[in-house]
Amino acid sequence: MKTTREIANFVGGTLKGDADRQIHGVGSLDHAGVGALAYAETGHLDRVPACRASCILVPAGDFPERTVIVVENPRVAFARAAHWLAPSEPPFRGVHPAAAVHADAVLGTGVAVGAWTLIERGAQVGARTVLYPGCYVGAGCRIGADCILYPHVVLYPDVELGERVIVHAGAVLGADGFGFVFDGARHVKIPQVGRVEIGSDVELGANTCVDRGALDETAVETGAKLDNLCHVAHNVRIGSHTVVAAQTGVAGSSRIGRHATIGGQVGIGDHCRVDDHALIGSQGGVASRKRVPAGEIYWGTPARPLRDVKLQVAHAARLPRMAEELERLQAEVARLKARLEQ
Repeated sequence: MKTTREIANFVGGTLKGDADRQIHGVGSLDHAGVGALAYAETGHLDRVPACRASCILVPAGDFPERTVIVVENPRVAFARAAHWLAPSEPPFRGVHPAAAVHADAVLGTGVAVGAWTLIERGAQVGARTVLYPGCYVGAGCRIGADCILYPHVVLYPDVELGERVIVHAGAVLGADGFGFVFDGARHVKIPQVGRVEIGSDVELGANTCVDRGALDETAVETGAKLDNLCHVAHNVRIGSHTVVAAQTGVAGSSRIGRHATIGGQVGIGDHCRVDDHALIGSQGGVASRKRVPAGEIYWGTPARPLRDVKLQVAHAARLPRMAEELERLQAEVARLKARLEQ
């Protein structure tokens, strides 16, 4: 439990109201109750007077009947305060008797290992990391401190995770990339002997797959966030703090820059480049070896600049009326030709 004064100091905001009010949880603007912290962004400040929360983060304004903290970005401040108010506790501690940890594996201080989790030889697990039941950590894997691997996460051998990485249930890291060569009669598998490197503060969604590199590494850099059901193929590199929404697939050897935004169900072909701060809208398709320039917004299949898509959509919307006008003009021309022929 924290006081409103402590919260204001933590988020770097300006407190207006009761500085000693006790806060023990968080809630939404509409449903938060006494003792909770809520937030209101610009456009929703008219709902602040009716909110029952004990303290509300706001971007500006005076609310004489409410205790508020004025911050530049209420949503960001709320996210940080929520973690601070209610730090997550591991659901269990120590190594469960039903877990199997190889004698050559190294577990840091405070590691929690759930039932039926298997940790192979030479694996290293950093301090305070939590491995939920049913995880598999292959030989030679390295997992940093304060990570969370939810049930049935699979790390093939030699996968590396930084610190504070969250991997949701069913994710598979380090499976073979889809590499084959046709010899004229059959497909011959190209050995996939590279690695997977996941930076610190990365989050990978449920059932997401990150394949190992063919010869080098597949990398997801610091702070990147991948949603559920994403697929990252061999030799792909995703830059720091990039976000990738659900059901997106990135084909082999493509590069996605830093702070990029990839919408849901996007398909990115092999050997593509998506530069820093670029955005690809949902269901966009980037053809193989194409490039999305830095800071540009692309959409559609094939993906192209949003301004071009909007213009084409506007033209397409006028097609029925243009078709009617064309038919009218064709009829008028036919009548004029008939008169000239008389």
